[in-house]
Amino acid sequence: MSAIELPPACAVALKEWATVLEAMARGEQLVLIRKGGLIEPGSGFELAAPAFVFYPTFEHQAVNYLRPEFRRYFEEAQSRRAPEGEVRIDLIGAAVSSVQSGDPGLIQRLAPFHVYNEAFVTQRLKWQPDQPLTIVVVRVFRLPSPQVLTVAPRYAGCKSWVDLDAPLALTGAVPALDEAAFQRRLHVLQPLLPPA
Repeated sequence: MSAIELPPACAVALKEWATVLEAMARGEQLVLIRKGGLIEPGSGFELAAPAFVFYPTFEHQAVNYLRPEFRRYFEEAQSRRAPEGEVRIDLIGAAVSSVQSGDPGLIQRLAPFHVYNEAFVTQRLKWQPDQPLTIVVVRVFRLPSPQVLTVAPRYAGCKSWVDLDAPLALTGAVPALDEAAFQRRLHVLQPLLPPA
């Protein structure tokens, strides 16, 4: 697989639990496990762009959905939270691959690549049971310095994607995992995924 090239700027943001983003920033979580937001049109999660910035969220995240060894990220995320009315953006995601699956055992098999526990798995599978899970393998990059934005009212709500008021420059972003470490993890992960 060739190295990922990011666009020079991006105004597309994917909402994700701030706790999960702490793990992704350290290379401990390589997959997104999604079904879509509560108020999204259509039938499930779809990638809005191959590269996007991560918009950290604090609503709905629960420490009881994390495996014990990852619960420290909950407090770390809280300590890095932007002041009320602002959002701190410092991570970029680039989709490496995406598959859908209705296999209830898939999330358990992917445990080395995510922070979730059995309670989360059960909850995900029960919510909108006719919708398949979308598993997105993501390469994470860190911006050279965090960008703190004012939260626009239209960013609110249980939706996966938001269009930012202005694009953020991605120049100078560095990978969370170096190329060799990412490729080693990807080599173990890919055989666990169903065919696309």
